[in-house]
Amino acid sequence: MPPFRLEGRVAWVTGGVRGIGAAVAEKFLEAGAKVAVMDIDREAVQSFHAEMAARSSGTLKAYEGNVCDESSVSEVAQAVERELGPVDILVNNAGIIRDRMFRNMSLTDWQTVLDVNLTGAFVCTKAVIDGMVERRYGRIINTSSISSLGNVGQANYTAAKAGVIGLTKTLALEYAPYGVTVNCVAPGATLTEMTRAIPVEAKQRFLKKIPMARMAEPEEIAIMHLFFASEEARYVTGQVVFVDGGISIGF
Repeated sequence: MPPFRLEGRVAWVTGGVRGIGAAVAEKFLEAGAKVAVMDIDREAVQSFHAEMAARSSGTLKAYEGNVCDESSVSEVAQAVERELGPVDILVNNAGIIRDRMFRNMSLTDWQTVLDVNLTGAFVCTKAVIDGMVERRYGRIINTSSISSLGNVGQANYTAAKAGVIGLTKTLALEYAPYGVTVNCVAPGATLTEMTRAIPVEAKQRFLKKIPMARMAEPEEIAIMHLFFASEEARYVTGQVVFVDGGISIGF
């Protein structure tokens, strides 16, 4: 059997309709999982569902939901279990940025980014972890960032993504005895809608810092999520893998 297969597994990907999240969902479908994606943007949810229905024969459900809202997350979690089955794999990928230099950063800028990137991972994990413990099986994969190491103009995002790493390591310790692994993927600069909008000159300056001299494709990030979700990673927990073209070597 080829490696990294997910037949019989149910995966839930937050922020799963664009960029890295969409690539993760597609990789999981290709690997045989039943996949649920969730995003706060109703139009994007509907568009992604229609696109994947046309491109894939796999089982995909798409839900509108807010990772910061416990009621919304609970409703989606119940719908996923009802329509696909108990969640075996959770990918906490939902994220936003509100970049400002610290002196210009408002409390709202700070709190909103912490809420989505860090508290959202907490809320979604709480929704599925008890079931994973009961079944003695689970895979939780959190998406952090190279910015977790520090970045100018991103005090809020850096704090949130560093917090995701701390959450990953603590949950890995707490739930290892119950057959649940918890790992983290930390992408570097990745070609998404957001990065494509960066001015050419600014992008060229940034590319000079990357040893591989290019940005990642979302699929190159998603393959690490697939590994952590697979049986091949059953003895791997509490790990953070930077998929960044080598830029973190200098940190």
